[in-house]
Amino acid sequence: MIALTKALDRWFGRGEFSITVPPLDGAFRANDALEAAGVVLEVGAPDGLAVTSRGLLASCGRKLIGINDPAAPAASFDAEIGAVAGLPDGGAAVGLVDGRIVFLGGQHDGRTIAAHAEIRCITALAPAADGALIVANGSATYAAADWQRDLMAKRASGSVWRLAPDSGAWSRISGPLAFPYGLIDEGGAIVVSESWRCALTRISPGGRVRPQTVVEALPAYPSRLSRGADDAIWLALFAPRSQLVEFVLSERRFRERMMAEIDPAFWVAPCLRSGQSALEPIQQGGVKQLGVLKPWSPSRSYGLIARLDGSYRPTASLHSRAHGHRHGVTSCLEFEGRLYFTAKGDGVVAALADNGATQ
Repeated sequence: MIALTKALDRWFGRGEFSITVPPLDGAFRANDALEAAGVVLEVGAPDGLAVTSRGLLASCGRKLIGINDPAAPAASFDAEIGAVAGLPDGGAAVGLVDGRIVFLGGQHDGRTIAAHAEIRCITALAPAADGALIVANGSATYAAADWQRDLMAKRASGSVWRLAPDSGAWSRISGPLAFPYGLIDEGGAIVVSESWRCALTRISPGGRVRPQTVVEALPAYPSRLSRGADDAIWLALFAPRSQLVEFVLSERRFRERMMAEIDPAFWVAPCLRSGQSALEPIQQGGVKQLGVLKPWSPSRSYGLIARLDGSYRPTASLHSRAHGHRHGVTSCLEFEGRLYFTAKGDGVVAALADNGATQ
C-alpha cells in the first residue's frame, strides 16, 4: 500500500515528490538586516563560535581565533576544526574533522579524546546539563566538506552521540538523521537541526521517546543553534532552498550523472557563496539587469538567521539577500549584548545589536 501511495504521489507530483519551497513570508519576511552588521573579523571561511573564559572565539580552518585579539590565534591544531562549543566551566570543546575531540581550558584542559570509528563528520557540539558533551555526526558516508554530495545523494545517515569527558566513553543517542548540524540540550531531550529535512527535531537520549518534529518546512537549510536572552533561540540557516534544486533532487539519473561528470562548484545545488563564476547554474530571474543583481533574484547562496521563541516558533529573522555580502551563515550567538555570526561564504565574522531582528 505504501509503495502504491508513493507511486501515485510521484505521478501527480504531490507529497514528498512535490516541487515546492516555503516562501520567505511572515517571520521570514525578507529584509537587509544582516547587511547592517559591522564586520569584526575578516578571515577565510569562519565557521563556529564559542564563548569561553578567553572571550569569544571563532574557528577558521585549523585555528581558533579570539575576536578581541585576532592577531594571535588562541589555539592551532594539526587538522581542520569541524565544530567548537563553549563549556560551562569557561573552557571549550573542539571537534576536529578526523573525529578527535580536544578540550581547551576548564577542568579538562589539554585532554584529547580519540576518534570513534563511526564518527568522521563532526558538525556541532553542545554541553549537556550533566557535564557530558553532545556530538552531532553529520554523515556516516561523507566528510563535512562534502555536504553538497551528501545532499545530492539524498543521504540520511547522520547521528547524535554522547561523550563522557572523564572516561572518554561514547554512546549513540539517535540516528539515522538527515545531516544533523545544530544542537541544543534541554536536559531530558535534545533539539537537533536536520539540514536535509529543513526541520528541527527533538530526540530523547536512549530512544525512550520517538523523535518529534519541532519546526518543519523551513525556507532554508538550518545549521547551528544557540540560546539568547529572554528565552530566545537563534538559528543559523546556511543556504536557501529553491525550486530548481528541489526538482533536481527528484531526478535520480540526472543527479547521478551530474555528480559523476561535473565539477561540484557547478552543480545545481545550494552553496555558501554564489555569483563567482559565469559557469554557475542560475534559476530564471537570477540574471543581472544593467549590471545589477536584484535583491529578490533567486540565488544559490543567501544569508539568514532566525529568532525562535522558547517553543521554537519563528518570530523574526535577519537576511542578506541575493545582492548581499553576508552569505553562508553557519553559526550565530549572543555575546555581551550583541549578536555575532559567521558568514562563511563571505569570510567575515560580523555583529549587530541583538534586537536587530525584524518581523
